[in-house]
Amino acid sequence: MRIVVTGAAGFIGWHLVDTLTRRGDVVQAWIRRPGSADWEGAIETAAVDMTDRNAISRQLAAFAPDVIVHLAAQSLPGRSWEQPALTYEVNVIGVIHLLEAVRGLTHPPRVMVAGSSAEYAVRPDDQPISEQAPTEPNSPYGGSKLAADQLAQLYVRRYDLDLVRFRPFFLAGPRKVGDVCSDFARRIVAIERGQDSTMRVGALDVVRDLIDVRDGISGLLRIIESGRRGEVYNICGGRGVAIREILEGYRHLAAAPFSVCQDLALVRALEQRVRIGDATKLRALGWQPEYTLDDTLRSILDYWRALPP
Repeated sequence: MRIVVTGAAGFIGWHLVDTLTRRGDVVQAWIRRPGSADWEGAIETAAVDMTDRNAISRQLAAFAPDVIVHLAAQSLPGRSWEQPALTYEVNVIGVIHLLEAVRGLTHPPRVMVAGSSAEYAVRPDDQPISEQAPTEPNSPYGGSKLAADQLAQLYVRRYDLDLVRFRPFFLAGPRKVGDVCSDFARRIVAIERGQDSTMRVGALDVVRDLIDVRDGISGLLRIIESGRRGEVYNICGGRGVAIREILEGYRHLAAAPFSVCQDLALVRALEQRVRIGDATKLRALGWQPEYTLDDTLRSILDYWRALPP
């Protein structure tokens, strides 16, 4: 297939492009600026600004994709409070530009629009969150993703586009930064190199639906191939993993012992203690996760160990 991946230099985008090219698809990776990605082998890239409707239209007309996977976004909730207008410009107006360009094509492709688990409301009962659960974002980022989701539904109904939405929960793996798995791994590497001896942690009783990025990508590919037009699918495992469990997993993998101390600066505001997704719809497409938590943590730790000090 001929596939466009927007936001290709991001965490999920990088792994998706790598997987697609390895299996033989013709991929055009859209990045925000030249030189911002480093895949092995020859990858066709295009520097496309998602706020530039004309650039989007020209690029799609020239490449003529069978599928578009739209991942490009301002994806940091914290930054969305600092830059709410920019967040909505990229995450909402960017989707409008993309969908307007798609419907102008002679042969509109299948479009996969990335949402987020941040769209969902907090569940008071800590039960798994299905795609039908109430939505109530708690950041401009989550609000922008919900707005983009609603726009996508409108374009399906109004223009009959072959469009499917997906909402990743907590994917983890090499190349990700700013999440607890990468933060712990980086501190362990510093400890192994004799640069530190203490692991600073935040709240350890927080529970998240964490899956390996490789399982997340295989789930996304299953949705591309078998997902129903107009539907939305959670990409999650359906199982909660406590931060304490992640910490203990790393303790067994670490080449040096370390002590643990809680740093209140690492305890986030608006923290929901338990957030687990319901993967029933994705599993109904024939998807099953393959990687264990140990597999995931080992791959992340090996990635950071391989980087120079």
